[in-house]
Amino acid sequence: MRVSQYNVYAYEEGTTMSGEESTILVVEDESIVAIDIIQTLQSIGYSVYEAIDSGEEALEFLQSETPDLILMDIQLSGDLDGIQTAKYVRENYQIPFIYISTFSDPITLSRAKLTQPYGYITKSFNQNILHTTIEMALHRHRMERIVREKEELLSITLKSISDAVIGTSLEGNIISWNKGAETIFGFTLEEIQGKNISIITPRFYPNEMPDMLDRLLSGEEIKPYQAVRQKRDGSVIDMSLKISPITDSTAQIIGVSIIGRDITEKKQLEKEILEIEERERTRIGQDLHDSLGQHLTGISLKLKALEKDLNNKKLQKLADNTKEIEDLVKDAVMHTRRLARVLMPVTLQHEGLPEALEELSVYAAQIYNIDTLFSADKDIVLKDEAISNQLYHIAQEAVNNAIKHSQSETVTISLKKEAQDICLLIQDNGVGLRNENNRNGLGLKIMQYRADMINGKLSVFSQSEGGTTVLCRVPGVEGKRI
Repeated sequence: MRVSQYNVYAYEEGTTMSGEESTILVVEDESIVAIDIIQTLQSIGYSVYEAIDSGEEALEFLQSETPDLILMDIQLSGDLDGIQTAKYVRENYQIPFIYISTFSDPITLSRAKLTQPYGYITKSFNQNILHTTIEMALHRHRMERIVREKEELLSITLKSISDAVIGTSLEGNIISWNKGAETIFGFTLEEIQGKNISIITPRFYPNEMPDMLDRLLSGEEIKPYQAVRQKRDGSVIDMSLKISPITDSTAQIIGVSIIGRDITEKKQLEKEILEIEERERTRIGQDLHDSLGQHLTGISLKLKALEKDLNNKKLQKLADNTKEIEDLVKDAVMHTRRLARVLMPVTLQHEGLPEALEELSVYAAQIYNIDTLFSADKDIVLKDEAISNQLYHIAQEAVNNAIKHSQSETVTISLKKEAQDICLLIQDNGVGLRNENNRNGLGLKIMQYRADMINGKLSVFSQSEGGTTVLCRVPGVEGKRI
């Protein structure tokens, strides 16, 4: 750093009037005036670079050095005067500058004001005026930097938010529109700015926005609610909306903030889950009717025959019928247990997840006539019933998909622990995820939904040699009693 060669004196050793050492560049073409300014600045306590006498040299200097402030003469040697140089500094560097000039005529002042200087003093200044002007300029620049940094942070934050963040006037006209809103609705800020927020309400749906704005302006707090909105392409989406007032320093409402989240997939998944629940309930009813019901009917008929045989004292036939009744009762009990196991394994409730998964493996082998393997790390402690239930049903769905869609002959179920994480792994040797229907099927969506419910991370992928792997990792639960 090039610092002035002139000796200076300070008010007190190790202290400065400004309270901190700021570096100042003096751009002045009169050497005697430059020496006087530098000595004055150093006596106050500032660190000063060697003076520069032209605008061209000053701009070259700024390519390698960054002073805290520039004192700029208007009349300079070279092709660029001080105002032209300051204009370039304003446009390319965030460095405050103060004009020092012998000129104070209206034309010069008008030109100078266009560059937005931090001060303007004549060369007849005294030390107090110079010090005060510099300190005010430095303070203003610090405040502007703080505001600018906050604005940049807010801008970056708004851009990174995937939700739509919209600002409107009190009349509902759109003022601000972040990247999340662009992604969700398809409109750019330039296309939507100034238009009423009602533009994204579907034409044939009730428009609640005018009423919401009136309620907000009357001081009522609007709780988050769900509504439908329309994208640029005309498609309708479900959204969760939060509307809040924007106030000024006097608590006066000057605008409205709207935060919207696209919940279309969530709503569709909830609908599909309800439909699946209904289908499952119907299936169980049919199984009870067609399987258990028929067995119980057979038992009833045999009892009738037994009653008749008893009346006729046909003892041999009585023994045969009794044996058949016994077999039917055993079958009925077996079917009932299987149905109960599908709904909620008793083993899961009373013995734990590893035992229930092992039972699922045995059950799949018996029912579907496939090879199943099960393994679990020792001493896995998992007392959270919700996590156990969801992991079990993920395994159940994965095994079902492997058999019905992947045409697998072998399925492996593994339960492992890695540090404090629980990892459920289901692998098969089937055809894998060959088509889009398999990749985006309802079964995968349900497994993802269940994983999300327990803050788990679900990964589903095909092996290069064939087969599908389903991995669900639940962080930070192993060994915790919840």
